[in-house]
Amino acid sequence: MKMNCVLPLRRAPLPPHRRVAACVLLLMAAAVGCQREEIQVYTAPKDKQTTPSTAVATQTPKARPQLTWTLPKDWTEKRPGQMSVASFSIKGPNGTEADVGITPLGRLAGRDAELVNMWRETVGLEPLSREEAAKQLQPVEVGGEPGNLFEVSGTARESSSPARIVTAMVHRPDATWFYKLTGDAALVEAQRPAFIEFLKSIRIQEGAPGNEPPAAGSSKPKWTVPSQWRELAPGEMQIAKFAVPARASAKAEVFVSVFPNDTGGTLANVNRWRRQIGLPEAQAADLPSMVSALDPSNPDAILVDMKSDSKRVLGAIVPRRGTYWFYKLLGDAEAVSPEKESFVAFVKSQP
Repeated sequence: MKMNCVLPLRRAPLPPHRRVAACVLLLMAAAVGCQREEIQVYTAPKDKQTTPSTAVATQTPKARPQLTWTLPKDWTEKRPGQMSVASFSIKGPNGTEADVGITPLGRLAGRDAELVNMWRETVGLEPLSREEAAKQLQPVEVGGEPGNLFEVSGTARESSSPARIVTAMVHRPDATWFYKLTGDAALVEAQRPAFIEFLKSIRIQEGAPGNEPPAAGSSKPKWTVPSQWRELAPGEMQIAKFAVPARASAKAEVFVSVFPNDTGGTLANVNRWRRQIGLPEAQAADLPSMVSALDPSNPDAILVDMKSDSKRVLGAIVPRRGTYWFYKLLGDAEAVSPEKESFVAFVKSQP
């Protein structure tokens, strides 16, 4: 007869600068029984509220759900990234590695095609039409709830080795939850059955009173927002939005989004931004004239500056602890240009 026991392990809370959007995520680990299986629990404690500088329409928040799971053999828990609630590593033969992460992002229901293509681009695959992307989705059970699973294979830009990504996503009322297995192609394929069983083992219990996340806008990134910017309600796939001062009839806005990967790399993002101001697509050889280093303390952070006849876009891509922060100042050139210095300072300030 196999028995599992659970012994709580207390961990110190993450420092304030690592809180994102609504909550700090505290993980509690459990010791194991035989066969190295583990049951893990996370809960999001109530955060101290602060007063927002600009009011944004809010709704009464719901308590974050509590997760438990059975950890497969040979998986090892590691410290989660800034946006993830749990992360695990898997060691394979000949030094191969794979990772598993659980990440809730904004409510992204209805954006399945864009999400499939985001992961396709990370391994060098062309985007699919909405119809073709929908065919990539397979039904999967996650914690007793219906979800969708899709898989992509290719070679990541920073690696010469084949990579594979298996992603399950569940559109819940609080957020879209992503469960991702990624790494060496052969190891990921070998671990796929264990990953599916891991998803089935998850149990989701709605949070008890007292575990509610703070109301939207009451707990914010700790960045430094320029005093002349006006906060707006963010749109889909955004965590923040601001209006910069108008210059006569010229207007511009700042948008901030966070993703679990770089959504296709520098060239793909540059071309998305170019299309938004009416410019033709660039080639890799064109990037040095548009892209510059942003912050010496974060060598991988970049700043993009592009202009059309009347429009201008400043974009920044900043990797931070396993996630990618995207910042964009977009609009009429006369409104964008005076805000460049403030935009760069805002992007460099730690959220």
